[in-house]
Amino acid sequence: MVSNVLVAVDGSDHSDRAVAFAADFAVKYGSPLTILNVVSYASTVPLSLGAYAELEGLYTESRSILESAGQEIVGQAAKTAREAGVSTVNTLVELGSPAKTICETAEKVSADVIVMGRRGLGDLSGWLLGSVSNRVAHTADCTVITVK
Repeated sequence: MVSNVLVAVDGSDHSDRAVAFAADFAVKYGSPLTILNVVSYASTVPLSLGAYAELEGLYTESRSILESAGQEIVGQAAKTAREAGVSTVNTLVELGSPAKTICETAEKVSADVIVMGRRGLGDLSGWLLGSVSNRVAHTADCTVITVK
């Protein structure tokens, strides 16, 4: 029995395929699906400019824009999942380190399976297997499925 499936999304093509796979998986096992987008700390204002950015309101604006984009990404993924027949879909947008936040969220929602794209929108540092998916695969306390 699979009690919850977590799918991490970033709006990439691999992410879209992960949503389709996770939705089919959730339907097959009658499981709820949690869709997560992580707004990376690296996507916001650099730490060294944090105080200045805070004074100028840049951090809040940047974070707000990224969180809005995250909401759009999880909203589209939720629509796809519902159209595939998933009856219970939950969405989350979190701020943090992507791999760490994905693993922490999996524990928080009691996910038995994490599904994610093999590659995402991140840099090219993990050209064979994306660096985030690689870290999640090695640190998660549940099954991790990466989708090509």
